[in-house]
Formats: sequence, structure tokens, C-alpha cells
Amino acid sequence: MKRIFIVVLVLALAFIGTVQGAGAFGKFGHSGGILGLLTQLNLTDAQKQAVATILKANQTQSQTLRANLKTAIQNLRTVTNTPNVTEAAVRAAFKLVAAAGEDMVVNRVNVMTQIKAGLTPDQLAQLAQIKQDRLAKMQSRFGTGNPLLTEWINMYSK
Repeated sequence: MKRIFIVVLVLALAFIGTVQGAGAFGKFGHSGGILGLLTQLNLTDAQKQAVATILKANQTQSQTLRANLKTAIQNLRTVTNTPNVTEAAVRAAFKLVAAAGEDMVVNRVNVMTQIKAGLTPDQLAQLAQIKQDRLAKMQSRFGTGNPLLTEWINMYSK
């Protein structure tokens, strides 16, 4: 049971981090989120205004979805910290996190679809390249594992 709990917790934390990164709009000059992508595309003033209008129209829904995810994550933490937690309880709580994360990703895709409609073919190609570079970077991080954890396990599992 303890092993299942640890595996579920690690997967949940990885999922949560991914979803939070996917839903973030970032800050000016920040490389993450939608705004981070858009700042690299040399948008015209008209494009910036159109994007701002799209983001503003979706701002309330995005905030609600982030709040829903935060609540689901807090619920998962509460469940996993409960004495005598069951696998079923963890799975049920994680399903709420997954559903909230799914809603955020769908919203983000809908927003990006609206934004892409106003980009030039060159900007769309540049955007695709930026996303491909980000994916390669992310995959290289996930492939490395945690060397300190591996070392610790090897040291104490003999």
C-alpha cells in the first residue's frame, strides 16, 4: 500500500506541475505560458490588441479553471495525508485533479486556436518551432530521472 501511495503521489505531482505550466499565462518576458510564446513572435500592434481582447474574454473562465484545479489539488493532498488512506480514495481524488487539469488544457487549446487565427504563416511556423523546442527540452528533463533518489535507493536497499 505504501508503495502504491508513493507512486501515485509522484505521478500526481508530475501531472500537477505539467498542468500548472500549461495553464500559466506567464509574465512579460517570461518564457512560459501563452504570453511567453507570443512575446517571441514579434506581433504587430493590431495583433497584440486582438490577442489581448481574446485573453480578456477568456480571463474569468481561466481564473475559475485554475481555482478548480487548486481546489482539486488541495483535496488530493488532504486525502493522501489522511491516516489509513485507501487506494480507492486516492484514485477518486486524483480523478478530480485530472478532470480539472483536462478542463484547463481544453481551455488553453481553445484560446490558442483563437489566437492562431490572427497569426501570419511565418508566425505560425515560428510558433510551431518554439513549441517543438520546448517539447524536446521537456522530454530531455523527464528522461534523466532523479539521480540523487536513485543513489539513495541503491545505498539503502542493499
